[in-house]
Amino acid sequence: MIEGFMSLLLFQLFGEAIAHLAHWPVPGPIIGLLLLLAWAGLGGRLGSSGEQVARGLLANLGLMFVPVAAGILFQLRSLGGAAWHVAWIVVVTTAVTLVATAATFTVLSRWTAKESE
Repeated sequence: MIEGFMSLLLFQLFGEAIAHLAHWPVPGPIIGLLLLLAWAGLGGRLGSSGEQVARGLLANLGLMFVPVAAGILFQLRSLGGAAWHVAWIVVVTTAVTLVATAATFTVLSRWTAKESE
């Protein structure tokens, strides 16, 4: 399992390095995720350890929203009139994320089904 975490962290490190050296306004973890996607597209694998780590992270993905929600609720008074804007942004971005995730899953599942035929 440590090898799987190290693989993911190396992709993130490469993404951070590229973002820093190229002075791109894109966060390093996003670039690392794109590198991981390119690696997978070229047939690269992270092995069983990487798959185990990915399954564990995906199973607990909902926990990632807890700190954000707690921070927003904690700062609600200081937001004042902007609180409704923040609430609206959270709702809209959550909906967009769900739609994008569903679309990605649909495309990849069709792609995988075609490859297995």
